[in-house]
Amino acid sequence: MPFLQLKDLHTHFPIKGNGLFSSTSELIKAVNGVSLSIEKGEILGLVGESGCGKSTLSRTVMQLQPATSGKVILDGEDLTALPKSEVRQRRLDFQMIFQDPYASLNPRMTIYSTLAEAICQRHPNLKKDDSLTEKVVELMATVGLDSRHMQKYPHEFSGGQRQRIAIARALAPEPKLVIADEPVSALDVSIQSQILNLLLELREKLDLTMIFISHDLSVVRFLADNIAVMYAGEIVEYGTADEVFLNPQDDYTKKLLSAIPHLEAHAS
Repeated sequence: MPFLQLKDLHTHFPIKGNGLFSSTSELIKAVNGVSLSIEKGEILGLVGESGCGKSTLSRTVMQLQPATSGKVILDGEDLTALPKSEVRQRRLDFQMIFQDPYASLNPRMTIYSTLAEAICQRHPNLKKDDSLTEKVVELMATVGLDSRHMQKYPHEFSGGQRQRIAIARALAPEPKLVIADEPVSALDVSIQSQILNLLLELREKLDLTMIFISHDLSVVRFLADNIAVMYAGEIVEYGTADEVFLNPQDDYTKKLLSAIPHLEAHAS
């Protein structure tokens, strides 16, 4: 059985009209019948332009946004059938990395406090003593950060370092699935490659399963085993990274590929 299955997943939002003759029967079909299977240890690249439904799909998988219909089955368990109290506990098994690390980190908390709090979600009985500090130090080392800076605040770090902190926070509860929503798009190109390489290393070291969301097919090809192309709430193309990149079938995929500079260099 696949590690993560999305079965005919729909997430719709009613359009609220104004005026006497307005109707709420119209819907925005942000996610419209998506079915996908992801194996344990796989990195799935989810690609599409802004507004195609990528982020709504990720929030639905995370159970931050309720599905209108369909199923999200993680490790054999249908998350959409769980009560909210159980979903909160289960969410330790699937964490998210966001595009803007500065916005997602509490500016009033030191890096030690941020990571210690996240570690204690999984280990609530862990006392704030040397054992907790050891876990923070180990976690920072895992993402390539110097633990001597653990008492600093987010604004004292560079953008790349802050994204490493955000990755460390996502890893702190020891998740099985990580969803990365445009995690390198706000970074310089040289820093992007460092973060992408880090994610690949973490996949191998921690046996993580990932969904990597991006509008950039060239970035996704570097990282992903398989690619799903999303347009208007639907998956219009799916295949291995090489299949999608070198032999696209859908016109929308071809359009995305044509926007990549120096395509010949990537394909050679």
